[in-house]
Amino acid sequence: MSFPELPSLPLLDSCDGCSACCLEIGAPPDYIALLKNSPLADDPSFAEDSARLSQLPDEAARRITRYLSEPAAGGRTPDGPCVWLDADRKRCEFYDWRPSSCRVLETGSPGCRIYRRRQGVDATAERSG
Repeated sequence: MSFPELPSLPLLDSCDGCSACCLEIGAPPDYIALLKNSPLADDPSFAEDSARLSQLPDEAARRITRYLSEPAAGGRTPDGPCVWLDADRKRCEFYDWRPSSCRVLETGSPGCRIYRRRQGVDATAERSG
């Protein structure tokens, strides 16, 4: 089995100012899965996300609800930027409530580097420029 070669990008110590991984998910994926498939709430692997989902700030919950009822609202597409992304600051507006899939994607990890390559983002240059 051969693996694709990872891009040669600068290593990062923070994801502030990057947002490459947020540009094509539409909305927090774990929460969308829970809301669309209620039996997942009983799955132990979704326990933390289920608990966080029940404690979301009102605005965060409103954006997810709107995304589910009107995926193209506000010019967004289902596979476009996350509804929680502050595009100007390039960071999550509800970072403390982000789902597990966002929490496990580590800065500088292979997954991070793949998102950065796909989006054409060199976060180091973006932040320092």
